[in-house]
Amino acid sequence: MQTLFKTLFKCIRRSPSGQDEDRDRFLAKTENFRLLLAANNKALEGMAQATEDAQSSAVFSMAHVRAQCLMIASNVRQMIERLCLMAPGRYDALRDVFNARVLAMEKAMDEGALVDDGPLVLEMEDICADSVPQTGAKMAMLGEVRAALGVEVPRGFSITAASFGRIMEQTGLGDEINRLIQIHDSDTLDGLRLLEESIRHAIDMTVIPQDIEQAVKKSCQIFGKVRLAVRSSAIGEDSEDASFAGQFASKLGVKADDVLEAYRRVVASAYSSTAMSYRLNRGLRDDAVIMCVACMEMINAKAGGVVYTRSPMGRHDRQVLVNAVPGLPSAVVDGSSLVDSWVVDRESLTILDRHIAVKDVCHGVATNGRIIRERLSGERSGAPSVDDTFVKELVQQALRIERYFTHPQDIEWALADDGRLVFLQCRPLAVCEPHDEVPSEMERTEDAGAILFDACDVASPGVAGGPVFPVAADEDMSQFPDGGVVVSRSARPQLSVLMAHASALVTDYGSSVGHLANVAREFGIPYLIAGPGAFEQLSGVGVVTVNAMNGTISLGLRQSQLDAAVTTDSVVLGNDVRMALQRVLPCLVPLSLTDPESPDFVPENCVSLHDITRFCHEKAVNEMFMGGERLTSNARKLVGKTPTQYWLIDIGGGTVETADTARVTLNDIRSNAMQAVWRGMTAIPWDGPPPVAAGGLMAVLSEAASNPALTPGMANSMGERNYFIVGRQYCNLQSRFGFHFCTIEGFAGDDPTENYALFQFKGGGADMARRSRRTAMIGTLLERHGFIVEIRDDALFARIEGVEADAVEQALVVAGYLLVHTRQVDMVCADIASIDRYKQKFSTDINALLSGKMTDIHDWRCGA
Repeated sequence: MQTLFKTLFKCIRRSPSGQDEDRDRFLAKTENFRLLLAANNKALEGMAQATEDAQSSAVFSMAHVRAQCLMIASNVRQMIERLCLMAPGRYDALRDVFNARVLAMEKAMDEGALVDDGPLVLEMEDICADSVPQTGAKMAMLGEVRAALGVEVPRGFSITAASFGRIMEQTGLGDEINRLIQIHDSDTLDGLRLLEESIRHAIDMTVIPQDIEQAVKKSCQIFGKVRLAVRSSAIGEDSEDASFAGQFASKLGVKADDVLEAYRRVVASAYSSTAMSYRLNRGLRDDAVIMCVACMEMINAKAGGVVYTRSPMGRHDRQVLVNAVPGLPSAVVDGSSLVDSWVVDRESLTILDRHIAVKDVCHGVATNGRIIRERLSGERSGAPSVDDTFVKELVQQALRIERYFTHPQDIEWALADDGRLVFLQCRPLAVCEPHDEVPSEMERTEDAGAILFDACDVASPGVAGGPVFPVAADEDMSQFPDGGVVVSRSARPQLSVLMAHASALVTDYGSSVGHLANVAREFGIPYLIAGPGAFEQLSGVGVVTVNAMNGTISLGLRQSQLDAAVTTDSVVLGNDVRMALQRVLPCLVPLSLTDPESPDFVPENCVSLHDITRFCHEKAVNEMFMGGERLTSNARKLVGKTPTQYWLIDIGGGTVETADTARVTLNDIRSNAMQAVWRGMTAIPWDGPPPVAAGGLMAVLSEAASNPALTPGMANSMGERNYFIVGRQYCNLQSRFGFHFCTIEGFAGDDPTENYALFQFKGGGADMARRSRRTAMIGTLLERHGFIVEIRDDALFARIEGVEADAVEQALVVAGYLLVHTRQVDMVCADIASIDRYKQKFSTDINALLSGKMTDIHDWRCGA
């Protein structure tokens, strides 16, 4: 795009008059003014985007928020520096005001900073519910049930939040991770994987402080040759709203000497692509991760599993669900095996239902401590993992834990080789709102052959449809389409990275108590476990409907089922990242500095970066056109039959040379670009303000804005100091009509590659909803005439470029017309009918202007 400076330079270079020194000084001031205006536009655009983000349901990361704030702040700083160059020594106080606003912005973003004081390690006997800020909820809840209820939990200790904070702060690892997050592309799965590798490398290269190393080794001494399970217990993990189920690493069978290396791996897993994707789509902050790590005695289990003290689907409130597998319970939560299941009545402990699966593998601990997958065959494959007597004992203990915490519980357990029941984890269980089942009889009647699978196990309720996308390996996930149905053999937690894009999920194996099912319910994604062979049968079938209310999968989109589905709320509304942005907005966007004539219009009263931009813009205009370097000789009053509110700066060839240095008439204008703008502004007289039936503040605003002196033919205090900067083929108009701020700029020369027109518009006297409707209407009209338009709330940014001169001139006519005629329309944009009437009127006017047909156009009135 042709820059203003390039235009000015070309025009000034051709100027036949003026001293070289004055010309150079004016050129320097004009260049600083240009850069200030460019920074002003970018800052305002950023503020508009930030405001829109805070109100939308879009997914964005904390890195996006920081980048946005940095862009806004850097452009505001640019405005300050350019203003100080235009008027050395006059506005230096702005720098201190700016620094204070930026510090406030950073404080708002950094709420919840790392903690690096407190114990580096806490033993299990010293851990209780109050230890959550030090150990995370996983370890704190185990310590609490051990102390309060006397249930058995593994021996162990926690590497605390203080250790994590000290590593991040003292080694510089925290700053390096934040830097890597800021510079990497986190919008794609491939980008997240590259970021994951970079952070893992940074963690590998970090030297753990000696005091932490010594504290961990001391706590490991009591275990001798006993192997350990090293598991995540991050702050915020295992909460009801964000379980982080399966997102972080666990290292099993770890020797005491290798605990610190396992600790690195668990810390690194906080920045895995799956964990970062989970945080992004749950609206959680990457820069607020505090990874505490649990180090617990490894239990040699002959069976293990999970208990839900309530149904997670919100149905059957009297039921307890028990899942079990032989060996370690990891096969239940990672979805790698079929599981045995029991449904138990909460009151009587009667077993209501029992399903014993044919299990082909189990997880165990080898003699060397390594975790192995053991094949099961024969009677062992079909045998129950535990007997009914144990199930009842387990349910009794689980209900004790639920009563203690007064909330449904998700409990992981193990049956040790010596017969002990050991609890490995307990956390709040999120229970879905109960929904009515969606009947499938009608679908069967219409087309029985359309049902591909029946009686599937429901892991997450809901109904959705879309194209089947088989995921056999991790590399398949990078090609996953929005709205696809994930189909996989196993319920690997890694599939959770697709939850924000998937419409539904189907696996051969899995469990409603597994990690993936937990995440699917959090995201409101329907999930069915269809049984062995589903992956092969569904691959390539096209579009299906997954009904996770009645357990069916049907070919094609079954509209009756989809229409009956209950929609779930977005998981990102009101999240941590959005709340951080909302805390920042008061430092960015409120505008309290509105009256340049007020004695309060001073730097010290700038309470936001928006105030600083307003102050800089106003003072820059004053310095540019009303400054004390006698450059006012370059500005002349534009006069017609009556005085106007406009001043004109000719930077070369824009006007006819005359002896009058104070005034310029419309007949003196040679600039084709300005002639086009002025024609749009004046060819059709403004009808005046629309009728506004409102009192109070609205009436005040209406009165202020309906001042007749705001028309192009009159001058007044609110509309004064609007400047045209013109060259032979160039025009720039910085205009303020009442409560509206507008920039029109264009170059219409012989070379289409240099030609462009810009239109920027913001403000109004009505509320935001009406202003936004008016802005959307203006955008539609501009798009009809070739402009590319961006709209954020009530701010509009439009451009057209790379066209012939006559196309630019027509675009400038349109911009000039809209500048004048859309004033105060925001006051009456209360409904679609009003907007449509004005849109039709403006479209008719513009078409008549561009075609030269002006007959009877002045008699048109909205609503007539």
